Amino acid sequence: MNPHFWLFCTVIDNFGDVGVAWRLAQALVRKFDATVHLWLDDFSALQKIAPDAAQSVVQLHAWQEGQEIDISQLEIPQLVIETFACTLPENVVTLMAKHRILWLNWEYLSAEDWAVRTHAMPSLQRNGASKYFWQMGFLPETGGLLREEDLMTRANHYSQHHAENTDLTLFLFGYQSPVWAKWLRIWQQFQRPLTLHLADNKIINSLKAQQFLPEHALIESDVYHSGCLKLCRLPFVPQQQFDELLWQADILMIRGEDSFVRAQYAGKPFMWHIYPQQEQAHLEKLAAFWRLPFHLAQNNPVFTEIKTFQAAFLALSDELNGAQILDEKTCAQNWQTLFDGLPIWRLLAQNWRDYLWQQSDAMTRLATFLAEKTK
Repeated sequence: MNPHFWLFCTVIDNFGDVGVAWRLAQALVRKFDATVHLWLDDFSALQKIAPDAAQSVVQLHAWQEGQEIDISQLEIPQLVIETFACTLPENVVTLMAKHRILWLNWEYLSAEDWAVRTHAMPSLQRNGASKYFWQMGFLPETGGLLREEDLMTRANHYSQHHAENTDLTLFLFGYQSPVWAKWLRIWQQFQRPLTLHLADNKIINSLKAQQFLPEHALIESDVYHSGCLKLCRLPFVPQQQFDELLWQADILMIRGEDSFVRAQYAGKPFMWHIYPQQEQAHLEKLAAFWRLPFHLAQNNPVFTEIKTFQAAFLALSDELNGAQILDEKTCAQNWQTLFDGLPIWRLLAQNWRDYLWQQSDAMTRLATFLAEKTK
């Protein structure tokens, strides 16, 4: 008999939470041939990233956090997942305690030491049930990452059937920040043709707020030229088409959790515009991640010239994420180092992608976990 899994998600940060929940729900169906029920509090966000969600095999339900739900006609599940510590309905918690149903808190992605240590640890609840923390991550000791079995095949097929870009192409998908106008002005100074693919409106709004772009730019037309820069506004695409946007570019500037993982699997040079948190808590999360691919590179004899590149990269990454403000000369020098070191950057990204690909994915690790807990 196929298992029944219940999944709960509250949409907090635009499409990040629902993006992970939707990818997770589909992965559960594929891996376990499961009947998956997904409860959401914002169907408009799901409709945006998955227009055909209502026709999928995932069973969708409306729900508001703090409310009980009607479960009278549903089969008792073998697994209940709360994504990102949302508060489950009280009658679901009662059901889990009564039937000793496996309970997971699917956590935000982090490379910090505490996340690695706490993966799969139980937390005893007031009703006697145990809730386990599932920490997705980049190391074999974590809960792994979500990916489809044919992802690498699709990526290779795309690269074989599409010509490389003549101009260097950057995919920009970040939060609003004055740093974008500063960087684009510096890129103009290099007099190197660059094509900038702008996803979402946050960067466009940033450029207009800093008077880099006039108000009328990228409204009636999807293309705007500014010196050696060609700015192209991209349409919003469903989640299943997002990978192709990444494969089209040479350098990726990415935000969000799901997009961040897909950038790593694209094997392209990338920076992460991490979601800002109070008291700069996001900076430790950012630093913990970047320690991993650079440490991996240090053990590879190919990367003999990486220290200068690494210093320039981390300085720019810190500026992007609010850790420091570089003077214009230093910022320009660092960007020159990155553009000159693009072959190193590509190798670094590919080395990291291959390291991730050699590991088992999150669903394989979950299957092992479920087998152990349901003996």
